[in-house]
Amino acid sequence: MLLSMPRLVLLLVACLSFVFQCAPLLGVETIKFRTADKERTASGKILVEAQDGGVMLQADDGQIWTLQPEDIIERKSDDRPHTPIDADQMQIRLQDELGPGFEVYRTQHYVILFNSTEAYAKQVGALFEQLYRSFFIFWKNQRWELPEPEYPLVAVVLRDHESFLSYATNDIGETAKSVIGYYHLGANRMITFNVPDWERNVATIIHEATHQLAYNCGMQRRFADNPMWVSEGLAMFFEAPDRRNPRAWRAVGSVNQVNLRRSIQYFPRRTNDSLVTLLSDDMRYRSPGEATAAYAEGWALTYFLIKTKRKEYVKYLRLLSEGKYLAEKTKRQRIDDFEECFDMTLEQTNRAFLSYMRRLR
Repeated sequence: MLLSMPRLVLLLVACLSFVFQCAPLLGVETIKFRTADKERTASGKILVEAQDGGVMLQADDGQIWTLQPEDIIERKSDDRPHTPIDADQMQIRLQDELGPGFEVYRTQHYVILFNSTEAYAKQVGALFEQLYRSFFIFWKNQRWELPEPEYPLVAVVLRDHESFLSYATNDIGETAKSVIGYYHLGANRMITFNVPDWERNVATIIHEATHQLAYNCGMQRRFADNPMWVSEGLAMFFEAPDRRNPRAWRAVGSVNQVNLRRSIQYFPRRTNDSLVTLLSDDMRYRSPGEATAAYAEGWALTYFLIKTKRKEYVKYLRLLSEGKYLAEKTKRQRIDDFEECFDMTLEQTNRAFLSYMRRLR
């Protein structure tokens, strides 16, 4: 689950009340601010500044802070270049933040904080690295050379559901009760725990780690207008488990059997405007009665486009990657973007999509 939903969606809406004043400032800004009744200090680059003094700050650890004027206690700036911290510095900060109950396991690209067993942390770390390699190879094969992440990738791996709820409730509120893992857009971290069902566990790990990679390699921009069918469709495209493999995951782009079944169940009641509602806004993903079908259709559409329109799909992702911070597109703009990149009307896409899915079944 990508955590702009629902808590960060509300935060994003609040941020959209900003009146943009200027382009991002150069140099390093150090801000002391209040958050959750605590005082914090972060240094980094200003992404957005509003006329009323509110700012969006990307800190040197990759976290993005959206601060209203009343949150800010003190600001200082200098002309030093913005420099991300390295994995050693990240480890020190995380240990200080999470305390003595957590240990650290590091891989080539990840800093993993865990209060589970080291064996489980290593198992998860191996999956992360396997996905990392596969992710960049996959897009390179699509002729898209993505830059590697600027900031160390962080994961928090918890021992059980109780530990997960204790951590996640402070992070995302009541939403914690309905998920088993998430990627937090603001904190730039993925959070998971040891789910007894290993196949479901692997799918969650790969899903959330895909979100994290997409938002750290320039494919998607945090707090821009990223259609949920794209974000979730990509994560589900990568997550498909492989029961024949000891790790339960091996390659990218297998048929996601869970979402294929769900899409088949949805198709008999699918309306003629289903594609329009999926693309034009994200409301179906936020509706308890529609979310399951929206996720399934989002996966199915992503699978169809990658398998049959790869060049156009990459063109579409490149367009989305240029989105501006906190700039929400209209329904018409979203549809226009899609039709322009794929050079088809939605009606034409819908016919081809349904024909393909009938054969896939």
